[in-house]
Amino acid sequence: MTWLAPVALLAMTPLALAQADPAKAAAPQSLAGHYYLQGVMETGSELMLDPRGRFEWYLVYGALDLFAEGTWRQDGGTIVLTSKKAKGMPEPGFKTLTLTVRDADLIPPDGKGAYILAPAQ
Repeated sequence: MTWLAPVALLAMTPLALAQADPAKAAAPQSLAGHYYLQGVMETGSELMLDPRGRFEWYLVYGALDLFAEGTWRQDGGTIVLTSKKAKGMPEPGFKTLTLTVRDADLIPPDGKGAYILAPAQ
């Protein structure tokens, strides 16, 4: 019976770690996926929302290239992206970006265009 306690503790460790990270707990899997910006002329942008609460983002407009990565969470009808400086990468394109959830799309703060979820492959 004494071996049960360490085994039970090991079995609970992943659950405890997931609950200790608020980004992981707050990132609903239903919104996770690969999004493409549409409806903005001469601009390319993609957003990857990982189901574990991480994101990667880039935007290209002419000679301007912006990148960001960090954590994301849902806050009511919005998605909040919070970037973190990554080693070997340029400064993030933003510190915090809030996108509005409209149906299956994510709308940028200026209301122009929409991040559309890529079809499953």
